Amino acid sequence: MPHRLALSIALVLASAFAGTGLERPAAFAQGDGDVESKFIAMLNNATLKGTWAPVQQGKLGGERGNDSYRIARATKSDDGKWTIFTVISAGDRQIEFPIAASVKFAGDSAVLILDNVRASPGKANWSARVMFHDDVYAGRWWETSNKEHGGTIAGTITREPAKKP
Repeated sequence: MPHRLALSIALVLASAFAGTGLERPAAFAQGDGDVESKFIAMLNNATLKGTWAPVQQGKLGGERGNDSYRIARATKSDDGKWTIFTVISAGDRQIEFPIAASVKFAGDSAVLILDNVRASPGKANWSARVMFHDDVYAGRWWETSNKEHGGTIAGTITREPAKKP
C-alpha cells in the first residue's frame, strides 16, 4: 500500500508543476544513443536470474525460484528493429537463437516488447513486456494463443567477464 501512496503523490506533484517551468527536463528520449548503448551493454553476455510466478484467471500464483535466461547480445539495426540473441543449450552445444523484438525507453528504463515470437526452435509463440533498469528486470509473459499460460518474471542481471584473447 505505501508504494501506491508514493505513486499517487508523485503523480499529483507532476500535475501541479506541469507547465510552470519547474518540472524536471526529460533526461532521455526514444532513440537516445546513450540509453540504447547502456541497454546493449547491460545485455551483452548476460545472465538473467530470478523468479517467476504463474498468472491464471487474473490471479497471481505462488512465486517460484531458479528462473534463468542467457543472452549473448542485443543489437539494433539501422531501421530501428531490435534482435535479442538468446543462448540455448542443445546437448553439449550452446546455440545463439535470434529473437525479433521492439524496445521502447521510458527515461533510462528499457521496455522489451515481444509480440507473437518463437522464443526457441520448435516451441510455442510467446508475447511479453519486460522492463530493464540498473541490472534488474521485471515483466509479464504469456503464450500468444493462450493468455492463461503465462506469468510474471523478476530478477537481476549479471555479466560474465570478457574473455582474454
